[in-house]
Amino acid sequence: MRTVSEIPLTRLWDATGDVEATRERFLTRDLLHEMLRSYPVEFVIADVGHPLRHVEVARCYEFWKSEVVRHLVNDPQAGFRPEEFPGEYAYCASEWSGELQTPIVLLEKYH
Repeated sequence: MRTVSEIPLTRLWDATGDVEATRERFLTRDLLHEMLRSYPVEFVIADVGHPLRHVEVARCYEFWKSEVVRHLVNDPQAGFRPEEFPGEYAYCASEWSGELQTPIVLLEKYH
């Protein structure tokens, strides 16, 4: 099983291999919230030293409410300190597109 060796990622993968997708943009809290009001997404979590973790699309809203919203960096390009978030970790979110059935939101975990 492949593990994340560094972030930011330049490619995504799953159990079958590389996923044909590219990063489109970084997402603020408002942009991500707007996406979720329009359609479900597949969250993918990248944490250095661990395999990519894919959250089932059916769980995306529950995962947003229970985990993402309190750890999400509002503007990743403005800078942040992970220790200022609960549990001393934070996510930077980005939208990925390509030949996908469901939009992917990558959450890169910083701690």
